[in-house]
Amino acid sequence: MRELRPLTISNSIKSAPSVLLTPELEKFVFVQPLTQDFILAQTIYSLIHKHFKIEMLEAGMFKLKEVKYLLAEEPEGILTVDDWMDSLWTSKRKFNHLLNPQSLFKMYLVNLFFPVFASTKKLMIPGKKDRFVIDAYPNLSKKEGIQFQPTDFNKLGITKIEFRKLFGYISMEMEQVIDDFLILHHDNLYKDLKYQVSLFPSIRNKYWNELKQCFDQDFKTFAKAEADNYLLKL
Repeated sequence: MRELRPLTISNSIKSAPSVLLTPELEKFVFVQPLTQDFILAQTIYSLIHKHFKIEMLEAGMFKLKEVKYLLAEEPEGILTVDDWMDSLWTSKRKFNHLLNPQSLFKMYLVNLFFPVFASTKKLMIPGKKDRFVIDAYPNLSKKEGIQFQPTDFNKLGITKIEFRKLFGYISMEMEQVIDDFLILHHDNLYKDLKYQVSLFPSIRNKYWNELKQCFDQDFKTFAKAEADNYLLKL
């Protein structure tokens, strides 16, 4: 996590978060104070998404009035996928404006195979080719820590017609996306996550008890069946 140097800090006069502007004119928003639980949750979140080669917004740290805060990069014009879903993939021509729709599907595979965060914010950065990125930090299902809660694609929202139309354009590639994801879902990831959790002795047991369930073979079989069934219905 990068320690940020501010050019300016602007405090919000409404309910929006305060903003830090770096000397390179990068915009970061304040998220929350850095607790031990949140640092470990963010470490797990970051490790998983980077392992599966999903682009993330940058997370930063800044100390203000003796309190360390997590900040998240906020590029100009960025939109949440939910706000944007109706606007651009209604035709093949518009679909071709997307750089990495496979990455969006991989984000949902992470939600399916690693259901330990309440939600993950999926974003779109506009440009010559619009591209999908995942937010810099997780949302947790409770104030502290993570919680293993199996889900399915219906609960995740991608059974909606807009998503079916989007992923239908790459239906021939989707099986390979799933296969590639499963190849990376291996013992080294298990070991890397377990090591990161072990660095926090006071909370490692409660974290690992939740996280290790993602590697249970019966659960992985369920998650793969859910992904395969989604492809059949595209």
